[in-house]
Amino acid sequence: MKNLTPAYAIIIGSLILGLFLYFGLSVNRYSHIEGNKIIDQKTGTLYDLDKKQYIKKNGDLYQYE
Repeated sequence: MKNLTPAYAIIIGSLILGLFLYFGLSVNRYSHIEGNKIIDQKTGTLYDLDKKQYIKKNGDLYQYE
């Protein structure tokens, strides 16, 4: 039983490290294209802040207020 404890510690540690890396890389998720247009790099959604609308990756156009 004492031999399994380091294995569990390694597995749990790698899962925690993986979560930190995953959420740490999502910091640069949004980027400005031009003017007030922002793109969400994870989902591919384009936000136009002047017109208050966004366009999804498949081409659907949505308005918001």
